[in-house]
Amino acid sequence: MEKTQYPCPCGGKIKWKKDKVVIDGVNCGVLDIEYCEKCGEEYFPEESMKIVESKLKEKGLWGIKRKEVNLWKSGNSVVLRIPKDIADQLDLKPDEKVTLYAEGKKKLVVDL
Repeated sequence: MEKTQYPCPCGGKIKWKKDKVVIDGVNCGVLDIEYCEKCGEEYFPEESMKIVESKLKEKGLWGIKRKEVNLWKSGNSVVLRIPKDIADQLDLKPDEKVTLYAEGKKKLVVDL
């Protein structure tokens, strides 16, 4: 793999390293990555990205479509509907119990 040197958009220098890559809980192995010494941003070269894509596809996590949904009020609660295609992909069933928690100020996590 050709390891070219180029600047990061922040003005820092891009370096190469091998690092363990875990995305959405999926261990993709130890891969070549590019990273910026200044801002810490990481980039996957094409060969590494193919491996990541393959591992995520195996787990059914690649290509999950994002959908915009509306929230509304019901009593003292805020209600969220999960679209059928996403519920099917996650194998969610009515009356199934899940755990919800906030991650930061703008992210909701649902653990099955």
